[in-house]
Formats: sequence, C-alpha cells, structure tokens
Amino acid sequence: MIRNRQLYTLKFKSGRLKKFEYNIDITFDEAKITKELVSISDNQFLRSIRDIRNKDINYENLEEAFAKRDSLKRKKNSAENKTEIRRLQNIIRDYLFMPDYITVEIEHPKHYEYIYKNGLIVNGKLYKRLSCSAGQARVSTVVLCNIEIIDELKRRINNGRNENIPITPSKFNAYFGLSGSSTSAVSEPKFIVIKDYINTDKFMANYVTETDWDKDDIIDRREIELEMNRTDGMGLISYNQSKKWADELGLDYVPAQWCVRQSFLKGMLCTFPVHEFCEKLNNGNYVVDTIYKDSEGNHIKADLRDYDIIITESQFKLWNSYPDIESYIANYRNNKLYWGVSRYTDKQDKNILKLNYQFIQTLDLKKRDIQKISEQFVEWIDGVTLENLSYTLLFLLGVNNSEDKINNYLKSNDNYWVKSLVVNPDILNDKFIRDKIYNLIRVRIQKGCLGDIYVNGNFQVLVYDPYAFMQHVCGLEITGLLKRDEFYSHYWNNIGVSQISSMRYPLTYRSEHIVLNLRNDDTVNYWYRYCYSGIILNWFGHEVVNYASAYVDYDILATTDNEIDVVQLILTP
Repeated sequence: MIRNRQLYTLKFKSGRLKKFEYNIDITFDEAKITKELVSISDNQFLRSIRDIRNKDINYENLEEAFAKRDSLKRKKNSAENKTEIRRLQNIIRDYLFMPDYITVEIEHPKHYEYIYKNGLIVNGKLYKRLSCSAGQARVSTVVLCNIEIIDELKRRINNGRNENIPITPSKFNAYFGLSGSSTSAVSEPKFIVIKDYINTDKFMANYVTETDWDKDDIIDRREIELEMNRTDGMGLISYNQSKKWADELGLDYVPAQWCVRQSFLKGMLCTFPVHEFCEKLNNGNYVVDTIYKDSEGNHIKADLRDYDIIITESQFKLWNSYPDIESYIANYRNNKLYWGVSRYTDKQDKNILKLNYQFIQTLDLKKRDIQKISEQFVEWIDGVTLENLSYTLLFLLGVNNSEDKINNYLKSNDNYWVKSLVVNPDILNDKFIRDKIYNLIRVRIQKGCLGDIYVNGNFQVLVYDPYAFMQHVCGLEITGLLKRDEFYSHYWNNIGVSQISSMRYPLTYRSEHIVLNLRNDDTVNYWYRYCYSGIILNWFGHEVVNYASAYVDYDILATTDNEIDVVQLILTP
C-alpha cells in the first residue's frame, strides 16, 4: 500500500498577506489557481495534527479513489464521469489537505513582527507561529498553526521534557523544528544512548587575522590543536534492524546509512555488525555503559543483545531533559511521536559527478590541465548526433541513468517530445525536435564553460570509523580499523581506485580539497561489509575541519578519481 502521498497545505508570501491586512479568505480551488496550495511530505507535526483532529488517512480508500479517478480520466468525457471525478477528487482532498498547517515566506522583517505578535487570519480562523526550523530559517519561512489545536500540538511535541533545563532559544527553536522534517514513519527500535567520544588533533593551518575593511586579511601558517567529536551526529544500527526498516519501506535492499528523526533526536545511523563485534572482539561481553546514571552516580548498564541501535548524546539533543531513557520512551509513546526516516542511501551509488566553479577554482590549473579535466564532458557532448538515436536519448535523459530512472522518467516526466522519440525515432528528423536538441547542447556547453562539467565520481555519506565507534562503546582502547591517513570506500575499492580527491560543497578555499588514500584488504572489507556506500574516515585526523566543519549526521562528500584533480591537490601546498 502506497503511504508516501504528498499532502497539501497553504503557503503565502507575507507581502500578499499584508495587502489583505493579514486576513484572507481563500478556497482550495482558488489556492490552486494562485499557486498558494503546495504539496509537502508527511512529518511529525502533520501526524500529530491528524491525531488531534481524529483524522486518520485510510490509505486503502485513498488509493482506491486515486485508481478510480485516473481510470475515469482515460474514459469518455461524459457529464456522469465528470460528476464522479469531482466526487473522487473531494475524497482525495479531504484525506490530503491539512488546513491547520500554514507556511509563510517572510519578505520583510516588519511582516514577521506583525505575524508573530498578532497571528494571521485565514478563512476566519486565527493562526499563530508554531515553528521555524534551521532549514526554513535559511529561506525565511515560518510555520503557523490553527490556535484551536496549537497548544495541544506544542504539548505533544515538547514530549514531557523538563522545561527547567536551560537551553538557548535558537537551539531549542531548531530542535523543536525537527518535527517538521519530512519523514516516513517506521517501527520503534530498541535503542540505548551513549556519550560522545572526543579527542584532539594538532595540525598546521592557515590562520586568518581580520584587518580593516579596505585591506587584505593577514594569513599566516601556525600549528593549532582542536577537539574533535568523533561521533558528532552519528550512531550505529544492526543489520537486522536495517533490514526490518527496509522491508517496512518496501525496499529490495538494505541501506548502508540512514538519516533518522524522533523527538529532539536526529542524525545518521550506519549499518554495522554491532553484536558480532561484541562476540568476536570484546570477549563475548555485551554489557556497556549508557549516558544515564543511577542514584549513586554510576552509569546505567545495557546488554547490547537486547538492542539494535546505539544513539549518541550529540544525536539526542535534549537527553538531559529526561531522568532516564524509559521516561523518554514512555512520553513519545503517550504523545504518539513516531520514529521517522528522512533519507537513506540509494541501492547503488552514481558514477558521474557534476563539478562546478567552486570545486574547480581551488585548483592551480594550466591550459593543458583544463583540457584534460574537461575531456569526459567534451566527449559526452560530442557523442550527440542525429545518426545515433540511442546516445542522443541518453543525453536527453541526463547522466547517471539506470533502468529505474529511465522507467520513472517515462512514467512521470512532462517532456513528451523526448518520450515521443522513444516511441517513434523518425521524429528525430523533425526541425522542432532538432532545434530542441541543439538548444540543449548549447545550454550544456555554456554551463560547461562556467565549470559545470562531468567527471567520474559521486556524492556519498560521510562516516567516522564504526569499528572505532564500537571500541568506544565497549570501553576498549581506541585503535580504529583505519589508522591516520587511511580511509575506506567500497565504491572506489570495487573499481580498483586507491586514491581519490574529496571535497564538500560549497567550497570557498583550497584546503577544502583533500586527497584520500583508500585501504582495501580482507579485514576492512569484512567489518565494513554493510557499508557498500559511504566515505569512512579514521578517528585520528582533522579532515572534517577541512570539509568546512562537517558533521557525520548525514553530511555528504563529493569524491572523484579524476587524474588532474588528484595530482593538482598533491602538488598544491
């Protein structure tokens, strides 16, 4: 049964609201015309709103309505059919439209000030500010909720936390806003919470001293020492639990990494043989310390045989607002707050990486280097001819094509002229089609001149050594499976590449490129066997600092084996 249908909410620009003195009447159909009806994925706010309103989505009835409506649309356009289609549309709307939840794009600070103080009236109902997540703040967007339910909604989302525990408003605003993250609900796992692991690293850095606005800053090289949180935003998940969630989401594979959400909890989970590690490398000892303490100040123990997920304190943002994990669990069960998955790794990593000027500007490229690094892109463009229909079609469908991607394109994309080429290759000789292709080639070349070129590579999730993670969990000496200057990537190892260039978007300085030397042997391949995707870092370097202070909470990293890119990084001081 499909459970990932998009929901509908109203979204306004604050300037338009101001013209109506923040009191607007609008119907569902009018909002469609004015493009103020938007589709969004499900999230915890919306689940809780439905529960408060006793408005469960009957997915069986919903899908039946979709199927009947789509079938009627393909039949004769009679008055009877039109009436039935409208009836089915109303059923779909009633299930998917969420009138209690509104977003507003703020176009002026004064608009926000008014809405924050006075609220917004839509169709005679008053709405007040509910939240503004970190992502929404970056695009000046705020969430409002119907005051009929906002207090109960906030009570549930606060999830019984100790509100006397101090926290800065900005942090709490971001943590509260996590409930607005798009997620697919999954079953509750058995989990523990542990302390983060922090060590230090000394390294040479370009140290910047700011000067007057009209003068260049002073840059000098000096050795600095920084604390490094090796578990910042990262946890572990057993293969069995990963498999269980994958089955619930209808996947035919087990993801290497997950991005998860729960009340005041977020981050990445890496699939790893947690229990096997305890058996083989911890002398069969499964008992570990959790972050919570008993009345005598001793860490509460947990037997990992009873758990499938290990969460860190950096993931569970408000762990200290609950006396123990049992009270936290009891609260989110009572408040019907679900575990959710926002992202997970694809079944197969892509093979082509699109660079841009930010990736390239940090390299000291000569004219010959530019020709070399652009070879793959030029060859790709040159292959498009009217004589080679198959190649031309692949060009039109974009890079990183797969059977699933092509099938989805044919089912849903609106570029009907491309679909027509698949059905009738003869229209390749039509002037309109030829002009469309030539214009696309011209646009691609123009973008290529600005740095948008293709090389071998992809984006993968950034992961800290999960083997060292388990050593920390078990209280063992932290040796790590990867030593300093050693890294791991199943993708690159699988195609025989031992050295890659890595970079995290957006780049602003040459130090944000790093050459990674990949380890490939039976030991790493065995323990990282579930990490078919992901770039694994050791616990002893400072690479995340170079990656603009990256976290391992599902941040992604671009890598390529392009010869010019790698060599330039080795040679550039």
